[in-house]
Amino acid sequence: MENLREIIEKHITQDMELLSVKIDSSSSFIKVVIDSANDISVDKTAMLAKEIKNNEDILSNFPHGVRLEVGTPGIGSRLEKNFQYKKNIGRKIELEYRSKDNTIKETFLLIGNNETGINVKDGKVEYYIDYSDIISARVKISFD
Repeated sequence: MENLREIIEKHITQDMELLSVKIDSSSSFIKVVIDSANDISVDKTAMLAKEIKNNEDILSNFPHGVRLEVGTPGIGSRLEKNFQYKKNIGRKIELEYRSKDNTIKETFLLIGNNETGINVKDGKVEYYIDYSDIISARVKISFD
């Protein structure tokens, strides 16, 4: 089924990033999650879904039809790529990371990022955390 991932990747435009592909061949279901540094419209995801679903190689792998879901990460999904941190600067994130011999889980204000890590703030104290030390990061949703 890795071949299907490659087929799907061919339909992803340069401004998009393929985050995950989950395939359940027993129920003929494919779930594709994409993201971008810019907003992705519903029209764009629908167009991508149509292209994938009509691809001859996809059709040949699922001769009785396929159920396809194409979407973006939902609220509370993990941040995985540098651009996801960048587009969430100014938001609170729930961060779990390694610090020396400890694992720390706290909520911080995301204030910046670069190629190797992120800058966060806890009150008046700022921290720099390497991506390699991050175990999990999620945007914290609050209704204040």
